[in-house]
Amino acid sequence: MSEMRSVWVCIATLMVVGIAAADDGWRTEPPITYVLDYGYSHLGHPEYIEKVASSPPTLLHLGKDVVMSHNWGPIECMGGENQAGGKGDCIRRLSPEEARARMDGLTAMVSDLHEAGCTWVMPYICSMTLGGSHRTRTGFWEFYDHWYDYEGFGLPERPELDPEDWMQRNPDGSMKSTYGIKPDQDDFYPPYEPNMRYATCVNNPGWRAWLDTVAQQVARVGYDGAFIDNGCTQECYCEFCQAKYQDFLRAKYSAAEMSELFGVKGDERVPLTPKPERGGATTVGWAETQRFFIESIHQHELAIRKAAEEVGEQFLLFPNAGRPRYIKSALHECDYAMFELSHGDYGSNPGLVKSRIVEDIHLRVHNDHAFEYKYVQAVRARVRALCLTRGGYPKSLPALALNEDTARLAMAESAAFGSGAGFLVRPDWGRFGEPMAEYRGFFEEHAAQYAGLVPYAQVGMAVFADQAIYGHSAHLATTKALTQAMLQGHVLFDYVLEHRFTAENLREFDLVVLPDVRFASVEQMEALAEYVAGGGTAIVMGQPPTHDLQMRPLATGVVPAKLAALAATGQPGAASDGQGRWAFLTTAPDMAVIEALEQAAGRPLAIMEAEVSGAARANAFIRPEGDAEIIVHLLNYDTPLGALPDTIDVKEDLTITLPLPEGAQATGVTAWSPDREGAMDIPVRMDGGAAVFTVPSLRIYEMIRVELG
Repeated sequence: MSEMRSVWVCIATLMVVGIAAADDGWRTEPPITYVLDYGYSHLGHPEYIEKVASSPPTLLHLGKDVVMSHNWGPIECMGGENQAGGKGDCIRRLSPEEARARMDGLTAMVSDLHEAGCTWVMPYICSMTLGGSHRTRTGFWEFYDHWYDYEGFGLPERPELDPEDWMQRNPDGSMKSTYGIKPDQDDFYPPYEPNMRYATCVNNPGWRAWLDTVAQQVARVGYDGAFIDNGCTQECYCEFCQAKYQDFLRAKYSAAEMSELFGVKGDERVPLTPKPERGGATTVGWAETQRFFIESIHQHELAIRKAAEEVGEQFLLFPNAGRPRYIKSALHECDYAMFELSHGDYGSNPGLVKSRIVEDIHLRVHNDHAFEYKYVQAVRARVRALCLTRGGYPKSLPALALNEDTARLAMAESAAFGSGAGFLVRPDWGRFGEPMAEYRGFFEEHAAQYAGLVPYAQVGMAVFADQAIYGHSAHLATTKALTQAMLQGHVLFDYVLEHRFTAENLREFDLVVLPDVRFASVEQMEALAEYVAGGGTAIVMGQPPTHDLQMRPLATGVVPAKLAALAATGQPGAASDGQGRWAFLTTAPDMAVIEALEQAAGRPLAIMEAEVSGAARANAFIRPEGDAEIIVHLLNYDTPLGALPDTIDVKEDLTITLPLPEGAQATGVTAWSPDREGAMDIPVRMDGGAAVFTVPSLRIYEMIRVELG
């Protein structure tokens, strides 16, 4: 610690507080409430409509409550997801007359759910699953062979390709395995016995035509969109993918670059590169192959929307695809993206876990999902995050279960860190109906405080999810660890993704952190150098980038000389460059990093004292035009999980020291909380460019407006 402190003391400098945002047109949206209900008793059950009406979510996500399911066609059973209802009478094919009655019933049901108060209602479909047997022509094949019996349902011409030829293929031409099953080798998939489960290809014209049809059927009955499972499960080497890959590469690279990178001349084809064996080195071919799969998903999602909007109005896309690089590059034009956060040593529900070590000694762990919500809003696009969590997996443990108060914390978390985001509440209206109604009412009453804002932060952290494409997955692990250090240190920070890593955007921040990035473009390094030359401080952790985005070694001079010299020592250090500073750290991100950041800034960055605030967490947004205001969100993660939870550790007298934009004055502070009625005015004073005020009490969530003059 002493070595690090001495390094940062030598680079400490007074910096102007310049917390603003480059205006790219993106603004926040109010949060939503969200329920997933894969039950089987919706259609024809008026009591279900009444239950939903008692506490309607903004978004209600149902199972396969559709006329024609993606994996079987028109079958008897509804509800559930891919695995549910896959055998026996459940997959009996409906006659055209029965399918028509189903369509009429669903149209009425969806209308009733809207009348009950749900803003959006969406069923389940899947991006890549088919059920049946290509050998016995059962399941979907039976429907395919009776395609023209359903001409009155808006079906297009039956695809010429047999469904057997719609599948994702391995490099050797065999069918891709799915959930441990190889359809062209195994006898059956247990939940579908005696049928198989297949993985279809999003670039296959037959599958694309069918899934477009499914989306149109969903739109016709009045649904607002669809949840699309397996939203980024595409790794195919079929003839259609191979052909599209050529266009993908040649739209990106010149003939000379194609020759340099792939060793081809003229119109020679570049085959898709197989995934390296475990431990194998990543090549530029595999990197570009992954990018092609990601772009294939992007085009697939847009095609689904386009098809559905040909028969209905706006159609919302909601894929299950919580992989950051896919959200940034494939799903940015979707409306929502689900993070299915099932696994965790202490479950994944947000809140306090008390894990017994021995007798009355417990390990206290705080689960949160700040990374997921902040990452999606950092994309600065249409997409918004929705999180699914569990109290252990595959079995839920009572000590890790969501309860009424941690459900409140979960909904507040989506509001505090995201934009237009939400948290999945299970369809237990008896338990969660009241908290959900309470928070939906709060979000809608205060929609103005959630809309039209941009993040307000002092520290910018580079989060380059594409590092995983090159086999460098450690970068995301580092950014997540650094996120926890920032949250626990009460530092206001935001992420800067690859496509927004420009000098203009970096100037939003007092400090910019580049954590363990190995692959960067010349333009990104130039942006960072320009930021430093203009007076910024850049902290590089681990090592400076070594290769470009085509995996070629960076040319001499791309990494600024002052930074390269620091890194060459292998020791922490700092150096002036132009009007700014470079700093190099070899340490792993922990609380020592917060001390280092504060030394670099020449002033405290923490907006709360850790000794008093403990597990309180903060995030902030600013209104970039109109009535100037900053919105500060406070969350109390000392809200215990468990079916029989302990008492919440309420935080008392939290003093906030909030640095303001240069020249600004705080003219008033007002706080609201779902825990109480009405607004609470809080006295505020100015201290050296910062607004100082004390929040009397934080139970679960406080939303605070700091008015600027």
